[in-house]
Amino acid sequence: MPTTLGYAEPVDAEFAQDPFPSKIGGKPRWLDPRHALSADRVVCDECGKPMVLLMQLSAPEDDPPSAFHRTLFVFICRTGSCHSSGASRCMRVFRSQLPEDNAVYTANTEGDDIEWEQAEGVEAAAECIVCGLHGSKTCSSCHGRRYCSRAHQVADWDAGHKAQCTTMPHAESADHTRRMRRMVFPEHVIVSEEEAEEQAESDSESDSEDIEPNSVVPVTNERVEDSETEVDAAFMEFQRRIQRDPDQVLRYARAPDAETEPMLLVSDTGAPTNVPACEACGTDRQFEFQIMPQMLNYLNLDSTDPHSIDWGTLLVFTCPVSCEPTDTFMPEVVCKQSFSSHGIGQKYLRAYYGDEDAFSRQFESLDV
Repeated sequence: MPTTLGYAEPVDAEFAQDPFPSKIGGKPRWLDPRHALSADRVVCDECGKPMVLLMQLSAPEDDPPSAFHRTLFVFICRTGSCHSSGASRCMRVFRSQLPEDNAVYTANTEGDDIEWEQAEGVEAAAECIVCGLHGSKTCSSCHGRRYCSRAHQVADWDAGHKAQCTTMPHAESADHTRRMRRMVFPEHVIVSEEEAEEQAESDSESDSEDIEPNSVVPVTNERVEDSETEVDAAFMEFQRRIQRDPDQVLRYARAPDAETEPMLLVSDTGAPTNVPACEACGTDRQFEFQIMPQMLNYLNLDSTDPHSIDWGTLLVFTCPVSCEPTDTFMPEVVCKQSFSSHGIGQKYLRAYYGDEDAFSRQFESLDV
């Protein structure tokens, strides 16, 4: 099965009507809108605040029938300093799925293609006005706004609800709206296409002399020397592959029957090991997709902050049989791999960040 690449694009009118979107940021678009994820399942173990949606991916399956509609949700903490710990403390992944015949969606077969529409009478769950998680709390004064947690109630109050609570509880000033949007990541559509086949070796070698400016690290005339003495093979392969499609934000390569897992690692050392088996069925989880460092460019992060959110790649492992859900949201596993100064080479890092010490701040060892 060829790898599918994902690219970020601006949202449009068609996206708004899509019942099964793949996207970066914004609030979650729940596969089953009758159920929203509870904030206590995505509380950061470092700061104690609710995580927000990083991305969601529509990944339907022909088998089993219970996964005919299937979406994966990735949540991360917005506090950059929390990401110096392991991914399991500040990141979460959940699988949600529905069979073809369900109470939420109906198929419209009038046109050439089947279009899925939300069935009449589906009552959406209460959602947090800030992040879209389950809104289990209400404003104690106006009772007109729902929240997932005390933290987000305070955030909304400080953003502008305090001034409008008793007079216009459902209204937001332009400044209030802007502040609320900053509490989640900017929203972009993820569009996909299959990765092109490799060119002949001679063409590939010729192309490698011209690496796109968006490559992970720039090329200098010391490229060959540095790669032979400092850079590990995994990083060179990572760089070589992504330079062909430098704007990719995601690589999807689910192949449950494959003997090898087609992960694109950023270092020879510290590959994810001991990924826990599915808690529901006991099957060993397998790699499904990875989030690329290019996605960071779409999150509106402060790149000058040494504690800003950062990763080399995020690797998502899921149950390969998409087992029958015992919950609307089935937990899966995400592992983080960071670029290492040993793997990339100090010359590259000095060229990229412009100083001697940047690599030790920005590129850490593998963190799972």
